[in-house]
Amino acid sequence: MLDINELADSPLKNGAQPGQQFPSLYDTLGALCKEKKMSFLKPTPFVDYVPARLSEGKEWVVVWYVKDPVTNKMVRYRKKFNRIKQQTKRRASARAFVNTINERLALGWNPAVTSIAPRATTKLLDALDLFLKVKAKEAEENSMRSYRSYISTFKTWLKNKDISEDAYACAITYEVARELMDDVEARKDISPRTYNNYLIFFRLLFNWMIDHDFISDNPFDRIKRKPKKLTKKKRRIFTDRELNTLFEFLGKNNPNYLCMALLCYCCFLRPKEIVSLRCNDIDLVKQVVHIRSEIAKNDNDSFRTIPDVIVPILRILNLSNSNGWLYLFSDSCDGSSYKFCPGKSQICSRKIAKYWDTYVRPACGFDQDLQFYGLKDSGVTKMLTKKIPINLVQKQADHSSVAMTAIYVGDLPEANTELKKVNILPFGNEAI
Repeated sequence: MLDINELADSPLKNGAQPGQQFPSLYDTLGALCKEKKMSFLKPTPFVDYVPARLSEGKEWVVVWYVKDPVTNKMVRYRKKFNRIKQQTKRRASARAFVNTINERLALGWNPAVTSIAPRATTKLLDALDLFLKVKAKEAEENSMRSYRSYISTFKTWLKNKDISEDAYACAITYEVARELMDDVEARKDISPRTYNNYLIFFRLLFNWMIDHDFISDNPFDRIKRKPKKLTKKKRRIFTDRELNTLFEFLGKNNPNYLCMALLCYCCFLRPKEIVSLRCNDIDLVKQVVHIRSEIAKNDNDSFRTIPDVIVPILRILNLSNSNGWLYLFSDSCDGSSYKFCPGKSQICSRKIAKYWDTYVRPACGFDQDLQFYGLKDSGVTKMLTKKIPINLVQKQADHSSVAMTAIYVGDLPEANTELKKVNILPFGNEAI
């Protein structure tokens, strides 16, 4: 008898090496099903398919049915055998074909599906719910709000199109995806930019489904985005007169919102960064705003300089009497949702835009092309016109390169003094 130690040291008989790792049976079967275009789960006869049978009459034909995952209805398939003249051979050939087809159907083969992933028979709605559950652990709240909105719209569309709640994850083919995006485009409230946002989300969603073996191909990959000329942001910089109108209105009606506007205009903070600030992120003595890595767009810590001119205005926030870990702008004060004073609850960045659209725009007479975030563009452009070195403006704006900041130079409404003096003509002026 071989003892356990000798067994451990004995050579393997199947050609494998000691310590070699083998894939699990689940992974092996899953890969095989994917290669053979079969379902990983065993289908149920007369539910997922109707077995093949031979019909002998004027026309000898083998008929079988399978469930189409798109429509969730049975689809008929048939193969004729009249070409074989001798009945005995015809019957033998047809019965052999029936046996082969039924074996393949029992293993999950479905000719209604061109390619099928190991988990393709998972219900589509279950896959969508799982997507939200997984993303909730890794995505930011603003992203989750968008994800939930897109998924809700998608589910409503599926219901309106009478696509069964039991439809498989693989039910969304290119044709279905194309119809969905056509319906999105047809909506009056959908701009080319919003259309592209929908398309970006659905590509993300179905790429995630590929990664998790629900589908094999992304049905949205072949759908083209709207061109950039149609999706350009309709936003312009503020004139001095418009800025004076804005700051005067906010100074009289909402000083805390004025502070947010000045942080955007002078310190180049983005709305998301503004609503994420805590009281101890602002130091009026050192005149800096600390943008923590977890709230920054580029995930890096940075410090923005607070210009002398706005320090007295920011003092109205009364930071010295506030708990340092309170949010600088909150909606949990005096029962008002638009005072934006320090508090425990963080507001959504959309609230800044909502106040702008509801109160600021009508009161100041601003058109749609003047937006809160346009204050940042205006501030960058204004600093460049004041001849502030571009590298300092780049740091204040937290741009990744000077080239990005230089884009704003093209917005300056004046000629370059040095370029005005250049003469690159091959002859003197008298030759013209």
